[in-house]
This record gives sequence, C-alpha cells and structure tokens, in this order.
Amino acid sequence: MASYQMNTPKRGNLSTPARPTCPNSISKVRVIIRVRPFLPSEIFSRNGNPLSCVSVLGDSSQEVTVHLKDQETSRNECYKLDNFFGQEDYNVNQIFQREVSPLIPGVFHGCNATVFAYGATGSGKTYTMQGSEELPGVMPLAMSSILSMCQSTGSTAEISYYEVYMDRCYDLLELKPKEIAVMDDKDGQIHLKGLARVPVNSMSEFSEAFSCAVQRRKVAHTGLNDVSSRSHGVLVISVSTLSKDGSGVFITGKLNLIDLAGNEDNRRTCNEGIRLQESAKINQSLFALSNVVYALNNNQPRVPYRESKLTRILQDSLGGTSRALMVACLNPGEYQESVHTVSLAARSRHVANFVYSAQRRDTLTDKIDMEAKLQAWLESKGKTKSNKKVGALGSPFISRTTPSSVKSTKKVDMWQRSAKAKAVSKQRISDLAERPQNVPDSNLVQNGGLVDPVMK
Repeated sequence: MASYQMNTPKRGNLSTPARPTCPNSISKVRVIIRVRPFLPSEIFSRNGNPLSCVSVLGDSSQEVTVHLKDQETSRNECYKLDNFFGQEDYNVNQIFQREVSPLIPGVFHGCNATVFAYGATGSGKTYTMQGSEELPGVMPLAMSSILSMCQSTGSTAEISYYEVYMDRCYDLLELKPKEIAVMDDKDGQIHLKGLARVPVNSMSEFSEAFSCAVQRRKVAHTGLNDVSSRSHGVLVISVSTLSKDGSGVFITGKLNLIDLAGNEDNRRTCNEGIRLQESAKINQSLFALSNVVYALNNNQPRVPYRESKLTRILQDSLGGTSRALMVACLNPGEYQESVHTVSLAARSRHVANFVYSAQRRDTLTDKIDMEAKLQAWLESKGKTKSNKKVGALGSPFISRTTPSSVKSTKKVDMWQRSAKAKAVSKQRISDLAERPQNVPDSNLVQNGGLVDPVMK
C-alpha cells in the first residue's frame, strides 16, 4: 500500500505545543455532524437530482441548528449541535483542521483525547477516519501532524491498533491466539495487557503497519453494505515527551481515533445467525457509549463506563481533563437513519434540568396514581379482597405518611362519619405495618412516586 501523501496546511510554529490544552474542569464531548456526498449509484437511482434530507438552519460561534426533512412525507426534525460539515468532498480535511487539530497539542503535555465516528452502516464512518490516498482521513492526518511536532520537539510516537468485537478486545498489529485482557491497576488506570506498541518515525512506517492491521479487522456482507465493519476499530497514538523540569521523567499522552461499527436495523439488514449476534453487541455498545456521553455532558455524578468493554477501555480518555469529539456521520438520502443517529448524538443538548416541587407532587392526579399503584401492590400481597374496599377508603399510605394534612382533607371527614370505616382503616394501616421485613419503606417510595417492591 502506498504511503499517504499529506498536504497539511501549516498551523503556525510547531516547535512548542500550545499550553491551554488540559482544562481544569470536566470537558464536554463536542458533537458535530458530517454529511457524506451522494454516491454515483445513489445519484443515478434518483434521476441525477438527489435531494439531501439534512441541512443547516443556523450557524453561530457556539452551536448550529441541524434540520432533517423527509422529502416524501415532509416530516422534519431540528437539533442543536456544535458544528456542521456538508457534502463537500474535502469536508474530512475541514473537520481535521477545525476540530481535531486543536486536540493534538494537549497530547504532548500528557492529556488524552478521543475522536470517534458514529453513525449507521454506510454513512461514511470508515471513510471519515481512514480516507483514501487522494483524500486522507482523520487517522493519517493526525499521524502526520503528530510526527511533524515530534521532529521539532524531540518527542517519540507509538501506535497501537485493536478492535472490540463481540465485546472482546483483539490486537490487530500483532496476531495473538487470545483476546487482550482489560485490567485495572492500583491507581484505577485501565491497561490492555499485551497490546502491541509499534514505534513510528515516518508516514511510510505508519502506512505499512496500519494497512496490514486494517486487513485483519472483521468485516462481512449485510443487506445494506457489501463490506460492513463488524467491530469497533481503535487506533491509539501515544506520544512521550521529556519533561522540561530536568527530572528526566517522560510525560505520555494519547490520542484515540475510533471507527465505530454502524448501528443496525436488523429489519433492513436481514441479519441472521452470527450476523444477528454481532449486531446486538454493536448496538448495545453504541448505546452504552451514548449513555457515557450523556452523563459527561450533563455533569452527572456517575458515568456508566462499565456498561460495555469499549467504554471501560476508554474510561481514562472520556471525561476528567480529557477531551473528546463525536463525529456523527449521516447518509444524505436516509431520513430515518439520520434522525436516529442525530437524536442519540444530541441527547445531551435536549435536557431540561428541573426539580419537582412539593406542590407539584401534591396534585390530585398524582394522588390518584399513587393510590392505584398501592392498590395493585396490596392485591398482589393478598391484603385486600376487592377494589371497592380500597377505593372507598382512599390511600392508607397517604394517611400514614402525612397525618397532619390528612386531618384537613375531605377523606378524613368521610372516615369520621362512620365508626365502621374507622375500624377498617386502622386494619388496613396495621396490615401495612406487618408486611414482611424484606420490603423496607424505601421500596415503596422512589423519586416521589410509588414502586412495586415485587417488580424490583
């Protein structure tokens, strides 16, 4: 395979990487859109005049508004994202210059960064990351830029390349009989035991090692793609830089470049057997990654890194002082696929943070719902014989937990009209008090509503 020829524009003096690269606070994951051009076959099938379902409505320094419209049904959706790149043939180079290039200097100062292409099968993810000899993708462009900086700073670069297939990790640079073990050290750092690290000093060395590794990645034919990636491919570029404090310590940072497998609708791919199992694992890990991005972008206290092998491996490169970029790739002719991709990618941009007030929880509708749920639970435990009895008495749970307010309600007035009603009410409360010890009070109330302990 011929080496990639990089015509990367100069980005100023590379001798000293820029300093403001490791933010002190948690960095959010930037989400951008890349729309691939129509393929010749798609243009022909649309009588030479294809219409894209994706467009941009607004563009500002902070965000863009992406508009998705179905040309057949006139359905439309709008999402706010961080940046938008249209169908130009050179948009991958634009993505690198504007979005990926600013991440690289931080690697020379010990920071980690991650760039991953996300989207449906056939949306251009692999082309975005690998590119071609004429139009190189993010991976060779990043390698070229890092090697240029290494020459001027005296740093060294190594690459690793692995795939996550069926939630298992396999080395692609060196063939190994077993999967790569994912381990945690005493400091909580993730290590891939035995993963090959190949020193790279030139683009020819990179092209030789990388092209062999790409051929080993698992691909297969599906109903939507002749050569569909069945695994997530991860290229890791590690950079070691001698500390300038004279201690002789090397500072290491890494850049993860990930070509994700495409999320698949098995009704369209017609997957069966092993292809169906692969698809299930792919979709599961992509949803886990979406959950991690959502948690990071909304500053949630718990980030679910351990929901999949991929997110666990990337734990030290997502969140904290690390920086990440999601490139959501879209097929301009597939409205439904585009909606699915963008809606998942933009989840974090559509969250309204609010707190339920006590007054809102005290509405009549909420009380009725709570009574209905409690009634169902009592029936499942054999605590009541008919709906009529519980319905006539109201909710004993309400009377037990809010005695001061119950005295002022009409239900208490109704209970006081009849001594018989009082006796039955006390019996219901007593039944609740005598329920099994393995069902604590906290199981009944969760986030202001009732939860069936049997279903937990």
